[in-house]
Amino acid sequence: MQVRRISVAAAAATAAVLFSAPLASAVEGGVVSVTPSSARPGQTVTISATGCITASADAIARAYSDAFPTATLNASAGSGGSVTGTSTVFSGAKPGTYTVNVVCDIKNGSGGGKGTLTVLGKGNPMPHGGARTGLGGSITSGSAGETALGATLVAAAVVAAGAYGRRRRASGTR
Repeated sequence: MQVRRISVAAAAATAAVLFSAPLASAVEGGVVSVTPSSARPGQTVTISATGCITASADAIARAYSDAFPTATLNASAGSGGSVTGTSTVFSGAKPGTYTVNVVCDIKNGSGGGKGTLTVLGKGNPMPHGGARTGLGGSITSGSAGETALGATLVAAAVVAAGAYGRRRRASGTR
């Protein structure tokens, strides 16, 4: 009797595996694309996937990668199983090729596919502002009060120098 139970259980397990394999492969055949396919850190990318036809109307699709935060992908009306969403490449992402995994229904882990995203180097930043050439605080903009104080001190120095020069001429020493 025990042999018969084991045989029936083994046959049921084998049938379950054989009949579920075609369904899983049909759902897993989605195509994932990332636009642009090459992006720099801080750049926004669009993730699209096809083949996300699920039995659940409230299914939530997500895209996962080490290059960007998890992105929620949404289906539009009449999309036929296509989902789309956006994410921004991490500012500290290192150059290289990253895998992008899409799961069509995160509640039951069904469906999805894989794609790639190439992260480019930061490149040469565009210069902005003046060159810092050692002029001290004169590079930064000051307040109107600081400018008035500076002008007053310069005027006082000119007046003092003129008075000193007149006094020296009057005394006959040069």
